[in-house]
Amino acid sequence: MRVYHSPGSRSTRVLWTLEEAGVPYEVTVLTLEERRGAEHRRLHPLGRVPVVELDDGQVMFESAAICLHLGDLFPDSRLVPQAGSAERPQVLQWVLFAMTEVEPTQARWMRARRENRDESEDRDRFDELATVLRSAIGDGPWLLGDSFTVADIILARMLNVVRDELVDVYPELEKYRERAFARDAHVRANAVGRT
Repeated sequence: MRVYHSPGSRSTRVLWTLEEAGVPYEVTVLTLEERRGAEHRRLHPLGRVPVVELDDGQVMFESAAICLHLGDLFPDSRLVPQAGSAERPQVLQWVLFAMTEVEPTQARWMRARRENRDESEDRDRFDELATVLRSAIGDGPWLLGDSFTVADIILARMLNVVRDELVDVYPELEKYRERAFARDAHVRANAVGRT
């Protein structure tokens, strides 16, 4: 299996999933120029990462889809509960919640901040989402209690984007992010391609 990766990008979610699963993989680290090139665009039409070439030759992009698929490919990792289990719908729910609610909201919020525009609407929306997440994590330590899953990988990487705000306003979410980032698998994945 080969992962096309750029450090600090969404492809780190995929590396983290593979590290948690404890399976071998190869990495091709791409520069921005290489991602924009015709060769990479044959793998990802928008020139983005991650892209994964699976062992069967299939090519996938979109980090959440890849992470969910890897959880299914490597069931012993328990990163994605098996179909028919009571936990599987919860993992799917939280992955999609992160992708469709958290990521777009925090992106708009941080963009408004960078552009020195009114950020109150997006900050208020994030506050609503943070309340939902704090309730879901509760005493945790993870979204599904003691079970660390792909949903935690996706959410923790997203929360890193707003970590400065988490420290002051959402300390429970910052502690959750810190727990996740302290995992050995994350430390290894985050180091890939960094010099």
